[in-house]
Amino acid sequence: RPPAGRAVAWRGLGGFKSRKGVPRSLIGLCATRDQAEALEIAAGFLRGRARSLLVRGDRGRGKSFLLGLTAALAVYWHLAGRIVVTGPSPLSVQSLMRGLMRGLEAVGLLAHRGVRVVSRGDVVLRVQGPWFRVSYESPDSLEPASLTYVDEAAATGIARIRRMARRGGKLALATTVHGYEGSGRAFEKLLIPELPRPLREAVLETPIRYPPGDPLEKWIYDAFLLKAEAPEPPPEELNPSYTSLDPARLAEDHGLLEKVVGILVQAHYRNTPDDLLAMLDAPHHELHALMQDDVPLAVAETGSEEPGGSEASTLALRRLALYAPEALELRSLRVIRIAVTPSLQRRGLGTMLLRKIEERAGRKGYDLVTTLFSRHDVLGFWLTNNYTPYYVSPRYNRVTGEKNLALAKPLTPRGRQALLGAASAFKLRLLVSSHSIYRDLAAEKIQLLLRSLPEARWGTGLTEEQYVRLRRFLEGQLGYEQAHDAVYLAVLGCLAGMPGLPLGEMEATLLAARVLQGKTLDEAARIAGLSQDEAEDTLGRVLRGLLRDCLQAPRAAGRA
Repeated sequence: RPPAGRAVAWRGLGGFKSRKGVPRSLIGLCATRDQAEALEIAAGFLRGRARSLLVRGDRGRGKSFLLGLTAALAVYWHLAGRIVVTGPSPLSVQSLMRGLMRGLEAVGLLAHRGVRVVSRGDVVLRVQGPWFRVSYESPDSLEPASLTYVDEAAATGIARIRRMARRGGKLALATTVHGYEGSGRAFEKLLIPELPRPLREAVLETPIRYPPGDPLEKWIYDAFLLKAEAPEPPPEELNPSYTSLDPARLAEDHGLLEKVVGILVQAHYRNTPDDLLAMLDAPHHELHALMQDDVPLAVAETGSEEPGGSEASTLALRRLALYAPEALELRSLRVIRIAVTPSLQRRGLGTMLLRKIEERAGRKGYDLVTTLFSRHDVLGFWLTNNYTPYYVSPRYNRVTGEKNLALAKPLTPRGRQALLGAASAFKLRLLVSSHSIYRDLAAEKIQLLLRSLPEARWGTGLTEEQYVRLRRFLEGQLGYEQAHDAVYLAVLGCLAGMPGLPLGEMEATLLAARVLQGKTLDEAARIAGLSQDEAEDTLGRVLRGLLRDCLQAPRAAGRA
């Protein structure tokens, strides 16, 4: 920040006047004209119809401090009684909290009678007064508020932000364009469609942490590849060849390393210094690429999981062993990251690279190729490539805010047997637990998973009374609600006992939401894209058709 006592004009703010009524004392806290103009945009967001505010910029541009100033402005204008601040941890939002405290001090409120600051050591957790409360809350447990701030949205995760956006109130976010969390530009493609409309945006370009053109900032960006870009594809027809990338070659060829990392971060993989270290120096890691004219078009990072390995080095096998204990004696090649140059996606390059990795794993004697991820939007890629799901985590991933998924493809008879047993056991868990621990899993994802799971044995039958009500439901004499328990048990037995899911996407999504997850009719209808009347009619037709085809004999409602 500018040295103490230096005039506002030093920062290029001389003559800056607010058109939105922002107090001059708050504008005086802005370190750059970018920040002052962004504060103006935020003022319009606070007082106007806009539901979302997105502040973007590279590292060291003052995004978090600016959000704190806007929170102070909201308090000063009495526009929000309860303001929630969230981010990966309380420590990660302290720049925002400093902006809030400086802003409240500048408008004379920090010393106001009744204003209290709650801290843990040097970490500010809450600032509250007679008419307001600004507090940090964990992104996985925050309650709805009239105004919510998300500091470093890319690190918070798209799934968490999606849930926040559905809760109502105004939402203000900051995200880094080039940073450790991945490419902010790639993140924006995922983020912006999820934000409530109308949306206001502000961009901070002028550096604050370093003077403009400071060589130290350039060195940091170069050393940690924070501005790595995906390479331009060759102009001629695509004819790539597979290669295993030697880490020593990448360490010496900075240009090639930057292209590889650029492809990964454009797919929004994280790029911390530890990730670079693992890529170049971790034991049992290997980099794969499809190359053309020495230009990488698709890249993947794999890790070898071996019997007797540590918990950290056998993540996929240990999850498989939850259902198939013999998995700990198998060898797995886990695909940690895989990505294609953005302009070449959906042209089969990811599948081509995956096939090469599978062939290489087969020659080296691996029993399985596995993957473990939390980006649910890529689930279709793995299912299309005949990978079988066998695990969904019961809790959210602390980094992405989504539940981890594990899938595998067997390469040996031993791998096939373990995967089949685990997938069958997981199918029963998914069916029975969709009412509880998987109730927050998207119904669309549940029906996708069920389509790819094998049949499983189910031993729960119906009582005599339940069977009578089930029969009356099938005959149209009872509605779904009156026969729910009998229909539910019968559906579990039928789905468990059949491979795949013999329903269209909309029908299967409706069944997953209403029957398996127990969502209300209006919520299930919204998820399936139907009116309530359409959903009710469709559900009755689907259930009666499914159960009539499945149930072959009286009292066999729970038998596969």
